[in-house]
Parts: sequence; C-alpha cells; structure tokens
Amino acid sequence: MAESESPSNSPGASPLAPAPAGPGTPEAVEQPVSRSVALALGRGLLGRCPRCGKGAMFRAYLSVNPRCPVCGEDLSGERADDAPAFLTLLVACLVGCAGVLLTDDASSQMPLLAVALFWLVVTAVASLMVLPRIKGAVVGYQWALRLHGFGGPQGGRA
Repeated sequence: MAESESPSNSPGASPLAPAPAGPGTPEAVEQPVSRSVALALGRGLLGRCPRCGKGAMFRAYLSVNPRCPVCGEDLSGERADDAPAFLTLLVACLVGCAGVLLTDDASSQMPLLAVALFWLVVTAVASLMVLPRIKGAVVGYQWALRLHGFGGPQGGRA
C-alpha cells in the first residue's frame, strides 16, 4: 500500500497510526501521533474536546463526557482528582485577598464587615466560574501527555 493510501492519512484515523510494514517487518507497529500541549490546554480552557476542539468536554457542570460527541475521542480516562480544586482555590483566594488589600488601601473608612462580605461573594463567584475551565485544562493536559487512560494500548507518555 502506498504511503498516501495509508489509513493514518484518512480524516477519521485513530490517534495511533500503524507504521507501514516493510518486507523485513512481520507486522505493523503502532506509532503515536504527537499531541500539542498548548492546543489541548487552550481547548480544555474553553470546555472543548482536546482532540477536535469542536465537541463539548462537559455534559454537566463538572461531569466530563465519556466520548466527544463530534469526533468520538474517548475522554473516560480522565483523572483530574483534586488538581482543579486546588488550582481554583489558589486563583480565587489570590483574587479575594488582593481585593481586600486594595479596598483597604483605597478606602480605609469602609466597614470591615462590608468589605469582607463583598469580597467573599466575589471570591465565591470567581471560583464557580474558574473551576470548570481549570478542570478542562487539566483534562486537556492529561490527554496531550497521554497520562492515565489517554495513553492507548501502550500507556504512559509518548
């Protein structure tokens, strides 16, 4: 079979494309296709499939679709665990603490309870907005580096 006719060049090809079998090779060996970490992170931040960028990654607020509805990529191997929560806490607390400090510098006459309540609400809303985006980025990162269930038959990084 000619190289231009190989199954790896077709649009619906598997991410693990078989290498062309030559006369000295008994069978085709699957070679992993490279995955861009930056592209997968960006698509994950937008809540899109890390492979095609078109299908929705989430079926609910934080529930990852088992398969991409557009390209069929298996997303069930994601193991985000506590990383999104930790990173969201880091971002939201930085926003809240910076806000409290800036408010204190700008207007020291405001009642402390009003400042605390305002920035508590801002921190809660920021964390709810950021959490799914960070989880999408973590899943995209795992997909790009072939971590956990995204490594194919060989597993591990390629």
